Formats: sequence, structure tokens, C-alpha cells
Amino acid sequence: MCNPRRIQVRATRQLAEAWDQEVRRRVVLSGEASGEARVRERLAATVGAPTLAALARVLARTEGWQEGEDGVFRHRLDGGVISFDPDSRELEIVARVSARVEASGEAVTIVRAEVGDLLRASGTGTYYDDEWGGHTRERAERTADLAAESALDDAAERARTRERERAESAHAQDVREQARRNAEDSLAATRRKRERELRAQAADVLAAIGETGRGLFHRALAEAYRDAILAYARTHGATGVSCAEGADGVVDIQFELEV
Repeated sequence: MCNPRRIQVRATRQLAEAWDQEVRRRVVLSGEASGEARVRERLAATVGAPTLAALARVLARTEGWQEGEDGVFRHRLDGGVISFDPDSRELEIVARVSARVEASGEAVTIVRAEVGDLLRASGTGTYYDDEWGGHTRERAERTADLAAESALDDAAERARTRERERAESAHAQDVREQARRNAEDSLAATRRKRERELRAQAADVLAAIGETGRGLFHRALAEAYRDAILAYARTHGATGVSCAEGADGVVDIQFELEV
């Protein structure tokens, strides 16, 4: 066996290709939809001023009621809130129902991509003068030719990939922004539809929590009536003042007042 000899083949290829390429983006957005139902009752016509004044003091000391910076007393309920505004003398019960919503948007554009390069590559083959192991010169030339062609194919694919990525990058942002706008429109429509459903659910919740909310308020109102009556009795010099609450929740107030 002699020392190996090498044949190197240099090859070139003019690559000129063009194609239509699709650039597509999909954006998924999520948010929250909510529905409300409420009922208001004015107390000014049915409850006297002294009792309403006492009511604010009762609510201020009763657990569960909180006075906001706006002066409104609120009590959280399971599914809503009950509130009393001393200024407007309105009782309001609000039921709220919320749910997560999700929507997606797609956008697509077709762009023109093309590549035009002069590709160069080389390939190497090995043979022996004594053709040891079948390594003839002809075989080495074929090996070198095939290696050069394979290298040109790889270079061509790399050139196509670069152009595909360039075309994608050049238009991706615009397509993504359009997809987001489409997703926002879809999310808004989905939210509107879901909110209509939630408002109907909130009406059912309002009916369920209304009894609980009114019960909490009326207990406070009963205390306010008691305080207002006792304050009236003491202010007007009543004697024999007594106050007792029975097991049935009825408050018995007795006093004597000269008129």
C-alpha cells in the first residue's frame, strides 16, 4: 500500500429561487367578565330622622359593617355586598358574578421571498496508486464530486433558511400586532356575551343573598329603633325605663312619661 493521494474538486452553483411565503401569528388573550344586579330602597319615607341618626351609630359599632371614606356603610356578603348611605338614606344590595374569558386572534400575510447567490464548495476524495482496497482515482473523483455537490446542497439550504428567516423577521411584528388587534376584538365580543349571561346569574344570586342582607340590616335597624326610643325617653325625663330582648328577638321597652 502506497501513501494516499487526494483529489480536491471545487464546484460552483448559481442559486436563483423565489417563492411565496406565509407569515402567520396567533395571539391568545384572557380577561375577566362580570355581571351585576342591584336593588335600592329609600328609607327616608318610612324611618324617622332620630332612628336614621341612631342607625349610623349602630352600624359603626356592629361587627361586619365598615364605614368607607365616602361615609357609606358596607357589609360583605357571599356573592355581593349590602350598603347603607346615611346621606341619601338608601339601602342597596348588589350581587356580583365574575368569570375568566379567553379569546384568540390570528393574522396572516403572504410575502415574496427570493435568494440569488453564487455558491462555492469543495469536496475531497482519496485513492492509492496501487488501488488498494478499491480506492481508485476514478472512485476518488466521484467521491470528491459527490462531496462537493452535497456541500453545495447544504449551502443552498442555508441560503434558503436565511431568506425565510429574513422574510419572517421583516413582517412578523406587523402580523403579530394585527393578530393582537383581532384577539382584542374577539375578547371584547366574548366578554360582552359572557357578561349578558353573568347578569342573569347575578339576578339569581341577588334573590338568594337579598334575604341574608336584609336580615343583617334589619337587626341593626331594630337596634337603632331601640336606641332612638330610649334616647327619647331619657331626654324627656321618663321614669321606670327598662329594656329587654326576648328569645324571639322582640324588644320590650317600658317607661313612664308625664304628659
